[in-house]
Amino acid sequence: MSRNAVLSSLVLAALALGGCSFMKTDVLLDTLNKPTPPDPSSPPARVTPVERVASLTRAQLVDAYVDPRAVAGWMTGLGNAPALVLDMTQCLLDRAGGNSGGCYEDAAHPGFIDRAVKAPAWGMPRAPTSVNANSPDPVEVDAQRFLANAMTLAPSLMVLQQSLAQSLTREELATGIKLGAASAARYMQARTWHRMLQRPSNALVLSGGGANGAFSAGAVWRLLGILQQCRGKPAPEGCGDARIDLAAGTSTGALISTMVDLFHTPGQEQAARDLLVSNYTCTVESDLYCVNSTWLWNLAKNTRGLVRFDGVVSKLDAAIQPGMLHNDTELVAVSVDFPTGDVFGISDQDPADFEPEASDLERKHGLTQAIVASIVEPVLSDPVEALPSRSGKRWSAYFDGGVRSGLPLLQAVQRGAERVLVISTGGLTPPMAAKPAHAMDVLMRTLDLFVAQPRMGEVQQAELAAVTRRLAEYNVCALRLGRDDTGNIEAFCRRTGTAFQPHALRAPEAGIPLWMGPARFEQVATSWRTSWMFRPENDLASASGYAFSPDVMQPLFVQGVETFQKRCLEVLTLFNIQGTRATQECERGPQEVAAEARAALPSAAQCKQGKPERRTCD
Repeated sequence: MSRNAVLSSLVLAALALGGCSFMKTDVLLDTLNKPTPPDPSSPPARVTPVERVASLTRAQLVDAYVDPRAVAGWMTGLGNAPALVLDMTQCLLDRAGGNSGGCYEDAAHPGFIDRAVKAPAWGMPRAPTSVNANSPDPVEVDAQRFLANAMTLAPSLMVLQQSLAQSLTREELATGIKLGAASAARYMQARTWHRMLQRPSNALVLSGGGANGAFSAGAVWRLLGILQQCRGKPAPEGCGDARIDLAAGTSTGALISTMVDLFHTPGQEQAARDLLVSNYTCTVESDLYCVNSTWLWNLAKNTRGLVRFDGVVSKLDAAIQPGMLHNDTELVAVSVDFPTGDVFGISDQDPADFEPEASDLERKHGLTQAIVASIVEPVLSDPVEALPSRSGKRWSAYFDGGVRSGLPLLQAVQRGAERVLVISTGGLTPPMAAKPAHAMDVLMRTLDLFVAQPRMGEVQQAELAAVTRRLAEYNVCALRLGRDDTGNIEAFCRRTGTAFQPHALRAPEAGIPLWMGPARFEQVATSWRTSWMFRPENDLASASGYAFSPDVMQPLFVQGVETFQKRCLEVLTLFNIQGTRATQECERGPQEVAAEARAALPSAAQCKQGKPERRTCD
């Protein structure tokens, strides 16, 4: 969500509530200070404690596994017999603020580690008597990851109860765990991609930013162009099955992610790249939305937004192909449920997000609604009223995911990605600003900082979440296997053996973001890696609010192409894209590639020809 959009929302809301003729400072202050009275006829939706437990359980267990079907069986086993988790949860609550180590492992009263990690549970195998870091047993690799995730359930359930300021019954906890584990198991079995020891799971995460998404679109267009040349061709020339397993985006990032998903649908590669060009270099406002032309005071009565994205719906309807719902790339669009404040990541591969018997046409419509929900900004546009779910339509008011998750890296972490390219339409820090001269300057600068902070907060949270998950997995490995003098077990637990990754990636890699300095977590350095591509901080014009102008977007698109080219070899290494074709493309100069992209763009005048500046909704 852009700063100008937020500012416009605040000003328009104030005008609607106060009335233009009464806009004095005291009236504005009274309006802002006056709380909204509750409506007895329409109480806010309540999420039950059992649903909270189920959601938390699912989030903790979902990950990337080598054999998802086998792990789904362990998840079902945990859901049917959650006593170990329940006992540990109660132990942590009883010892809160003191020494809780015995809840994990205690000779006198066996804890979770003794009862699940070192002993078989939930249909899982015993730990092997020996391992080979260069020829690992995938079952043991999955077991360690699953147990690490399961061990985090109890402390999370403890914190949930402390947050609710109420103790949940053992029955409530058990019911929630069973529901959450079943949902996680269904998702693991339905998802078409899974962990591979010889190839990292690759993800692309894209921020919001309206028409500034042209920068991200240019970078992605260039990446997909290289993949288009090398995919499906054998070594040493080609890059085999190199691909993006997961594409997650907020707002404009969700639209670009849709094109990434389309690209990985056989026969749609060129169509996806062409749509990136047309959507982000040759589009005007009337192509995307109509305006709810009415009196301003209706914003406080019966009008919920200035625009309606009917054009975006039409574009998505034409772009989304049935094959996208069944290919090997997962698409996640992020939005926010305003009444509850919950973040929703709707996936095209998750059974929780579609009715069991839904046809491809119904799933396509639901996915379209999810992507549009990720775009619509509060006050500026109508909300999406319903999102799909396993139990039918989920009715509420859904808006732009940028309100809470502007750069949704947590989606990639929670779903098990190992290598992530993050592309942001903004810089690492907010742009510099002059000293404010009046209250509006202060407000605009505040919004700059307000919009930037959630992005940076989430990416740091996501990085730490990934490292924490993998450190827990490392510790479970060490506990199950013990230690020896040869270093073989240590290599196995650090995932540094030759079977875990290709030769090109065998060197240690940082598992943390650059702003944490030189610190390293060597135990998990090869398990998680990210690269960040921020829009350069320069004087190139930015788009504001819902303005879409080819004159602004085309330079941003070319800038994205050029920025990617400068980092091309880094991205190839990150995603393990090999072969001489890809390498040769990366060796081309950034200016040469940018000029090639610029020459492929239609003229701005051609993009505007015959189109109205604005359309009014019917």
